[in-house]
Amino acid sequence: MDVLKKKRKILYITYDGLTDALGQSQILSYLSQLSHRGNEFYILAFEKEGNYKKNQQRVEQIVKENKLHWIKKWYTKKPPVLSTLYDIYAATQTINQLQKQHGFDIVHCRGYIPALLGLALKKKYGVKFIFDMRGWWADEKVEAGSWSKPAFRPIYNYFKKKERNFFQQADFSVSLTEVGKAEIMNKFGVPAERTGVVPTCVNFEVFKEYSVAIRNSVRARLGIDKEARVLIYSGALGGNYDLSILTTSFATFNATYPNAYILILSKDELPPQLESAMQEAGIANYTVKNVSYSEVSDYLCASDVGLIFYKQAYSNIGRSPTKLGEYWASGIPVIATEGIGDLKLLEKKYPEGVVLVDQNLRNVKESLANLRFNNQALLRQYAEDYCSLDKGINFYENVYWQLTR
Repeated sequence: MDVLKKKRKILYITYDGLTDALGQSQILSYLSQLSHRGNEFYILAFEKEGNYKKNQQRVEQIVKENKLHWIKKWYTKKPPVLSTLYDIYAATQTINQLQKQHGFDIVHCRGYIPALLGLALKKKYGVKFIFDMRGWWADEKVEAGSWSKPAFRPIYNYFKKKERNFFQQADFSVSLTEVGKAEIMNKFGVPAERTGVVPTCVNFEVFKEYSVAIRNSVRARLGIDKEARVLIYSGALGGNYDLSILTTSFATFNATYPNAYILILSKDELPPQLESAMQEAGIANYTVKNVSYSEVSDYLCASDVGLIFYKQAYSNIGRSPTKLGEYWASGIPVIATEGIGDLKLLEKKYPEGVVLVDQNLRNVKESLANLRFNNQALLRQYAEDYCSLDKGINFYENVYWQLTR
């Protein structure tokens, strides 16, 4: 067979499941299209039982249509650490068998646990190794409180040591942000040609253009007045999310607009302290919804501004909030706390898209005053320019080509 026409065989390892929302929105969105560009993917994913039962048929259909190979492992959560070690052991046996059967050209590792497996494959078989870091994971664990106890310090130190190995031995490393790339180059001595940036991308088939009809329909269903000014927050309500930032933002928004409404999309229940703070601030008009991934776009369309926030931490340099592109694609601007990934750069490049709030929250009211509404078409253009799925697909295809030419 002509070498140029021979498909690259790529083992893609993710500790997220393809049936998770992230697996569908990010991983499958990329690989479904990359599979039609001369790549044959074997996807080793760790599935969670609840998500698997709920989304199995839909994911299997996508996998079949795009000729992907899905190798399923069950994600184990308890006991901490030991369950992860078990997952790594089980996956190692499978990976060695797959390598003997298929002879992979590349192992593409999404995150730190997959990178442990991928680096071992490179050392044993010489397979090209991509470290797609997805953020500073070990630091995120400490900062979120998961590894804050002294007993976890050896685990943190282990992964920080491995982190250095990943960057220095990877044939290519991927950062979500430019500030993250600069850290990789400066701290670990990785040359520019062996690292690149691709922000979290958006699937525009899922996050549709702004629609007045959808907006009015959702608002009618929720009992939100057509003229109300709606602030939406889509995401988790714990860990690296400082609830004091959330309550201050909600309270200021509520005080700024006489017809204010707060819409929260989250799988987490409203924490008691947040509910109490909202009551104290006189916030009566709000809704908390747990909706499917496919429904999120409609709720964003029914809103006027999206909120992005994290507590101040080192790991923020690597964050490319998925919500940013989803908000923009749906036609709403963003208000966010500063110090998150490339948002400072994006505020300058896309002036109608992002307004930043300083970490001490003294300028929330001023930032709200700087928001510009009703620029739905422009914001959609911002999303297409910065975080379109096509740009991400072209990026990865170029990396694959470089490693196998």
